[in-house]
Amino acid sequence: MRDVKPITFAAALLAAVAAAGCASNKHEIAVAKKSLYDTDFAVVYSAALDTVRKLYPNIDDIPGNGAIKTAWHQVQYASDPAAGADTGRSISTGNGFSTGAGGGTGVGGSPAATSAGMPTRLAYKRYYIRFDVSVIGGRPWRVKIVGHASEWEPGAAMPTELRGPAKPSWLEPRVDALRVAIYEKVKPYAVAMKEDEKPEKDKESTTDPAVFAGMPVGAAKLLARTKDTLAKRDYPGLRPDLAENVQWNAGQAPGADTAMAMWQADPDVFDALTKLINGGCTADGQARVTCPSTAPAIGQWQLVLEPRAGGDAWRIASFMRVE
Repeated sequence: MRDVKPITFAAALLAAVAAAGCASNKHEIAVAKKSLYDTDFAVVYSAALDTVRKLYPNIDDIPGNGAIKTAWHQVQYASDPAAGADTGRSISTGNGFSTGAGGGTGVGGSPAATSAGMPTRLAYKRYYIRFDVSVIGGRPWRVKIVGHASEWEPGAAMPTELRGPAKPSWLEPRVDALRVAIYEKVKPYAVAMKEDEKPEKDKESTTDPAVFAGMPVGAAKLLARTKDTLAKRDYPGLRPDLAENVQWNAGQAPGADTAMAMWQADPDVFDALTKLINGGCTADGQARVTCPSTAPAIGQWQLVLEPRAGGDAWRIASFMRVE
């Protein structure tokens, strides 16, 4: 990752983070968490991209998957990260790390920690944050935000990501601040999420592959995984299960990234995929699984699964209307 110069958004972000924790803003945070956006995919994605880039400028964006990923950006003050502002710096491509606004020798340290007489090890400890942002669903769209925090200590080659109970208290307020900032951009298109549309937080696959009786083991696992992904509206999660040459339209060149872009632009596509899987599928020996189990009429959807990588992994080989 490349080094970038300090920029002036730190103070604005600090104010946003502080606002996210205020009681007067709890209602807005709750509304943002439960909002979908009833407008074109491009409108929601562009608003999310613009908001993320202003706060965390070093990013990778993948419009076809609706994904935005930030680099690791430093949380400036190691002694009290909850009170400090995120800087515009990301982890360097060299052997060290970017120096924060506090300066210091080597990797840089917290002036607050140094003046307080903290031990060198704590004074030079560093914290970083990054986000995975996805625009998922069909219309209306949902903005999913996952925040990650990491900690670097003197002598370590790279920061260590903080997971589970080790997650810092300052991570969630920053996630909320980013969520509200995006919400403010597309607020005119916001609609309340229905109770049965609410995503299950950090929940793994729940569908038992055994419900797909008569299927090859790999195909049954793929169907179960796809069903759960659709139920959570985490549509970019389908991408790893697509064959690279997946067919999505008989008259167009096959391709996984193009397929994802086209499917996400049509609010009815993923509903059709869910109905196909729930309606039953049939296996053609060990080489092919099709849904529905009977031959579809012209204009109806058909899903085809096939083994890849020597038969060890099953992928979605085709999902399109029959012509």
